[in-house]
Amino acid sequence: MSTNGSPAVNDDGKHRNPRVMMWCVPRSVSTAMTKCMSFVKGAEVWLEPYVISKAADDVHHIRHPDSSFPLELEGNEDSFRETAINLTLGGDDFDRDHLDLLSPVTLKRIFDNLDPAKKFVFIKDMAVGMPPSRYPYLPDRSSGIKHFFLIRHPVKAYKSLRKGLLNFLLTSDPAFLQDAGIKMPDEKTFHIIKDLPPPREGTQYNYQAIHELWSYIRKTVDKDPVIVDIDEVLENPSAMMPRLCNALAIPYSKSLLSWDASSDVVLKWKSSCSNVRDSPRYAMWFTNAFKSSCFKASSTTASLDDATDDIKEVVEKEMPFYEEMYNLRLTI
Repeated sequence: MSTNGSPAVNDDGKHRNPRVMMWCVPRSVSTAMTKCMSFVKGAEVWLEPYVISKAADDVHHIRHPDSSFPLELEGNEDSFRETAINLTLGGDDFDRDHLDLLSPVTLKRIFDNLDPAKKFVFIKDMAVGMPPSRYPYLPDRSSGIKHFFLIRHPVKAYKSLRKGLLNFLLTSDPAFLQDAGIKMPDEKTFHIIKDLPPPREGTQYNYQAIHELWSYIRKTVDKDPVIVDIDEVLENPSAMMPRLCNALAIPYSKSLLSWDASSDVVLKWKSSCSNVRDSPRYAMWFTNAFKSSCFKASSTTASLDDATDDIKEVVEKEMPFYEEMYNLRLTI
């Protein structure tokens, strides 16, 4: 069964300028999808505002376990600045406008009141950044935001995530890892969930997180959100992208199949980081996506034959969440 999604409309029944919030799991080619959407005419693009706000809370809790990260910037500038530095967001100015984007209260206010004259707004975020305790900070139904869930087979996603995490951890400063409560990993015995510090709120299981959020959004702000499995886009972009654009009420053009490989467009993205493209936080994970120019089929397989024990364990838990959403995905 597939779903087409229902484009957002005003109370008078007329279509709004499209506003899309894409929720994803890690390693789902979501940043390349975000770059693609940057080439929709008039696009304003946001990169991971809620998950970085959630990360700020987690980082603050590691260093200050007896207190919670403040919800608003006013009167808490020193705490926000310290946390931004610890997040290695990049840049050394940390002006108020960027620091304020670490506040979920600010994010909700912004997304509930987007300028109606903006032709297109695209917000990319991670489902783990929106646990149930943060649902009150989701944009209201009246915002006109259409929700879009990007999924990928858990074996493929976790294979890629494990490789990326090990690369990140094994090249990190040991003092940084110690401060974060992380042991220098052994590649053979590393566990993709258990060897990372648990979040203060929510789950580390990505498909559980996205399934919970999808279920909540269906009941509250968007009864028919769009679901796409990224590998079907990678394998047949010329068929899937027109379908996706139609479901999201986005104007389709062939520029969404092949775009400029330059990373300059990333400099326009909005984020709590003043320079997303050159941020050390993002460079290791997103460099290839920043330089992407099209969608390409992946060589990563969904076979567990060559998977490590931790991936086999995690995938067994996560598959039911993925399968329920997969059965309701957008298809050709």
